[in-house]
Amino acid sequence: MNNKEFEDFFKDLEPEDIPVVSGDSEDDLVFSSFFEDETTKKPKVKPAEKEPELPKKKQEFRFEDEVFAPPPPKEDDVPIKKAPEKPAPKKEPEKKKSAPKSVDAESAKNKKRKRRINTAYNWLLTIIWVSAVLAVSVFIASFALSSINDLVGFSKESREITITIPEGSDLSEIAKILEETGVIDEPFTFEVYARVKEMDKRLAPGTYTLNSNLGYDQIFQALKTKEKPKNVVTVNFYEGMTLREIALRLEENGVCGYDEFIEAAKTEKFEYEFENMMGTEETIYLKWEGYLFPDTYEFYTESTPRSVIAKFIENFNRKITAEHYARMQELGMSLEDVITLASVIQSEAAYMEDMEIVSSVFHNRLEPGSGLPYLQSDVTYFYYTENIEPYVEDEALSEEYLYAYYTYTNYRAGIPAGPICSPGMNAIEAALYPENTDYYYFVTDREGNFYYAKTMAEHEANIIKAGRG
Repeated sequence: MNNKEFEDFFKDLEPEDIPVVSGDSEDDLVFSSFFEDETTKKPKVKPAEKEPELPKKKQEFRFEDEVFAPPPPKEDDVPIKKAPEKPAPKKEPEKKKSAPKSVDAESAKNKKRKRRINTAYNWLLTIIWVSAVLAVSVFIASFALSSINDLVGFSKESREITITIPEGSDLSEIAKILEETGVIDEPFTFEVYARVKEMDKRLAPGTYTLNSNLGYDQIFQALKTKEKPKNVVTVNFYEGMTLREIALRLEENGVCGYDEFIEAAKTEKFEYEFENMMGTEETIYLKWEGYLFPDTYEFYTESTPRSVIAKFIENFNRKITAEHYARMQELGMSLEDVITLASVIQSEAAYMEDMEIVSSVFHNRLEPGSGLPYLQSDVTYFYYTENIEPYVEDEALSEEYLYAYYTYTNYRAGIPAGPICSPGMNAIEAALYPENTDYYYFVTDREGNFYYAKTMAEHEANIIKAGRG
């Protein structure tokens, strides 16, 4: 029976006609409900002919040449697939409005330009800094080498040098003297080394002969203070004293010689800034006349004239302040003009109230357009006759000095060539701040009373009143 006949045979059988056979044997066949559900029918396959397992996705049953597939799933068994929920639309960030392309391009150019400028600036600073460091390094190295050579006296020319250290000179002044005379080259190093060695207060004034190749320690030994008693004298100088009167008083107190002091007063130079504001006329008889400030001083006996003059002018430098210099500029007057006018006022009046009015008379006369550009002060002529004429043998030169100091018509317009005495602060203040008057004349009686006038007629009447006519 072939397969076809076998299949037709079983189709013609009624269900109840199908025998039920059961048994425990492996050969027993179970036909019950064989065709109840064709999907449960399992074909008998020989072990050797067993087909390989199929993928789980699609299970198939073979019966010889036929293939039985499992029935399709019921509608209830089919899982309902929910449509995936659509994700909420993402909110796109607001885009910043971009600047126009032309603005962006310009901004980019500006940034590049700034970068180039910053780069160039940084390079410039670097070059300057490096140059400064190199310059300072070279300077320090050069200064250090020079200082060492100067300290030990190495590689210096050997020659004898005579120096004079004035009385009262401090360490800075001594170092300057040694530098100017060629004994040392580095005054700053000398000062520092002297302080380190505690020699700054032990260098004595006097005249010494030194060699230019000495080291600092050898110089200290040569200048070291020699213990000897010093006499100190106190001397008072009043306002209105002339330089010759000052020199005479110094000599009388044993401070220094008269002639030596007068000679030093003609030539000595110091390092004060106001020296550049002093008069430069050749007919100024004594350079330091008017600048030896009147006061009370202490001196060592047998001092040098330079050290004595230095004390006077140091005091003068302290007394004349920046306010005074500002007032000079306001008046259009130089330091020499003010001190010279103050010396004339000092010689004419003794009290401040009189000084201010006398100053107004002189200022009114010197005012442009006054018609009286002459001081016409007797004291300027007396200065010439007492302090210049007796000491000048050359008649032609003496006449030049007369024209320089005599303040009457046809001789000298304005103030004299230089101061005629040492004015005090009252006279200097009066010269700078005169009283506001209309006076052009004044005269004094024998008791020192002043008579002021606006016109020549009034002045002539005052001369009679003062007993001067």
